[in-house]
Amino acid sequence: DRLPAQYKQIPLEALRPQLVEQVITGYLMEKAGRELGLQNDEKVKEQVRAFEGAAIQQAYLKRKIAENVTEDEIKKVYETTVGNAEGPEEVRASHILVDTEEEAKKILKELHDGADFAELARKHSTGPSGPRGGDLGYFTRDRMVEPFANAAFALDVGAISPEPVHTQFGWHIIMVVDKRHQPTPGYEESRAHIEDLLTREFVTAHMAELRANAKIELINQGGVPSGGAAKP
Repeated sequence: DRLPAQYKQIPLEALRPQLVEQVITGYLMEKAGRELGLQNDEKVKEQVRAFEGAAIQQAYLKRKIAENVTEDEIKKVYETTVGNAEGPEEVRASHILVDTEEEAKKILKELHDGADFAELARKHSTGPSGPRGGDLGYFTRDRMVEPFANAAFALDVGAISPEPVHTQFGWHIIMVVDKRHQPTPGYEESRAHIEDLLTREFVTAHMAELRANAKIELINQGGVPSGGAAKP
């Protein structure tokens, strides 16, 4: 368990000989040290106290989290937040990307006159979606640059942007093909995230509670209480 992450990926049986050798060597060193009485050395005792303190801290926090971040609490949060909420809205759109506003307005006029959007995209669009008739597939608002996303999500299904939309990539004519909401994530899919959120919230609140119920005096490097002057 104490091995670095890259070693944990190796099957235990492959590492067993080296681990056994480490255990044997460690035991022999401990035995020899105890024969010298090092268990009574003050520096060793200080380290033991530090290790014991760290182990108690970890065990305490683990127990308190287990008592407060329960399966029932995780399910309750899921049902009141994720479970009853719609997934993010997605738009499926096609676009024609050109270099100038003049060219975009010319293509827009052709569309108003009845030209086929996909054909014009294959003919004129400089974007990688041009050969597909401009089809960008489904996307959420955060997947597109802001001017493009604002225009696309404001259009009704089947509508074409009334004016070309300018971004750093050029001038876009946008047609919305469909709109939908992503499916609500299932409980198992959401559980780890909710558990992590509840754990962080509990730890923050519990540490604040422990500090509020304790008398804490801070001492600076000179041995003087923080904010106070040294006594004669």
